[in-house]
Amino acid sequence: ICWHLHCDTLMYTTHFIANRSLQTAYHDLGSRAPILFVHGFTGSKLDFLNQLAWFSESHRVIEYDQRGHGESTNLGPYTLDELADDLVSFLDALKIPTCHILGHSMGGMVVMRALLSHPERFRSLVLMNTAPHGVTLFDDATRERLVDMVTKNGCQSLIEGMRGQPQPPSIQRGIDFLGKNEHWRRIKVKLQQMDPRAFSHLGKELAHQTDLSAQLTNITVPTTVIVGAHDKLFLRPSRLMANTSEDANLHV
Repeated sequence: ICWHLHCDTLMYTTHFIANRSLQTAYHDLGSRAPILFVHGFTGSKLDFLNQLAWFSESHRVIEYDQRGHGESTNLGPYTLDELADDLVSFLDALKIPTCHILGHSMGGMVVMRALLSHPERFRSLVLMNTAPHGVTLFDDATRERLVDMVTKNGCQSLIEGMRGQPQPPSIQRGIDFLGKNEHWRRIKVKLQQMDPRAFSHLGKELAHQTDLSAQLTNITVPTTVIVGAHDKLFLRPSRLMANTSEDANLHV
């Protein structure tokens, strides 16, 4: 797959591998110690496209599409526990016994579950804009309206509303970095690929997930917690994760 970014043509091959009942799509670059990137809700491997070249200079960097997202299989059940099992199965399929790992937003929730169940598989952890407990992305009425919309018209039906909203400075910086056309192209691709059932079930799961806060003391690998200074939804959970995990540093 060829992407044109910042006047540079980057060639990244999308691989597919069977794990559990899925065909998982992923990028795999570089060598030496592997680091796995795990995207968030409505995301895909496109979220880390601009980081691949830099990380691949010193690591084998792998990013994949979780079930119901990107080019991977659209197949329920859609739960955080199921996605965590997928993650470990994916590492098994690639014959990777241990790795460094980064989880963004929902991806961080998935990663924490995988690490707590299989601590021997992970060498270090980065948690980025995530939480160990439920987070409310939408109120119930808004979530029901959005679920009804994507059920009838697909997740791409969300784009018009997203583009029509004023963009806060944090989002605008991302738009400026990629360029307006590329920013919205990636969002369109991700939403076109996403299973509406994943949007419905995981959106609800994020708000009502099992609270892992009491288990954070069991995370003993070196941990970096990253959160944006204006990401109010994740500031308090990030401080909680950094203060509770045994070997963690917080970067705001």
